[in-house]
Amino acid sequence: MIGIIVAMNTELEAIRALLENERETPYYAQKYYSGIISGKEVTMVEGGIGKVAAAITCTRLIEKFHCDTVINIGTAGGIKEFENVLDMVVVDRMTYHDWISETINNVTSSFENSEYVFYSDEKLVEKARETMSQLDNHNVFIGNIVSGDAFISMDDQVKYIQEHFPEAIACDMESASVGHVCTSYNVPFVIMRSLSDIVIKKDNDLDFVAYVGKASARAADFTREFLKRL
Repeated sequence: MIGIIVAMNTELEAIRALLENERETPYYAQKYYSGIISGKEVTMVEGGIGKVAAAITCTRLIEKFHCDTVINIGTAGGIKEFENVLDMVVVDRMTYHDWISETINNVTSSFENSEYVFYSDEKLVEKARETMSQLDNHNVFIGNIVSGDAFISMDDQVKYIQEHFPEAIACDMESASVGHVCTSYNVPFVIMRSLSDIVIKKDNDLDFVAYVGKASARAADFTREFLKRL
């Protein structure tokens, strides 16, 4: 079973629209939807926004629904000048941008600390790379993402990420938590996000509102094509 986690209802509805033979399973305060996409058995859920919500939901997918692969899709904010809204980012490496800001016991908040850096499954990233070659609308990048419990829009937030995580090409609020849980369970996973806004550009919060629906649909379409290759 493949588990699919999204953060928001807009993201859920985009991928749920592709689901065949839907079955709904209430579990605590959440609703899990199982069925078929591109011939693959999947269970999807709106996990909620933020690191804790993502971690709880990912754990439930593995423990309750016995998912042996996890895909985290949805939207993210781009960090680089070369990126545009609706570009796709396939994440190969992720970490937290807000868990620590100073050095403690020689552990710093950067991609240099392997204990809190998590890696998407190489085979799944390669399948995403194959999917990229079949798509000709908008760009698809493979790179690093940072996660934290904040919507990144203010200049000081952007500056901090640029200084401490120059390798990052996107930011969100859930990816590192999903990676953390899956790594703990030794469950292969991949993160695939469509850019709803570019954080280094003025009024990116307004772009998010305008483009979150389109970005969610873009991520869902990419996931459908990706699943065909598994």
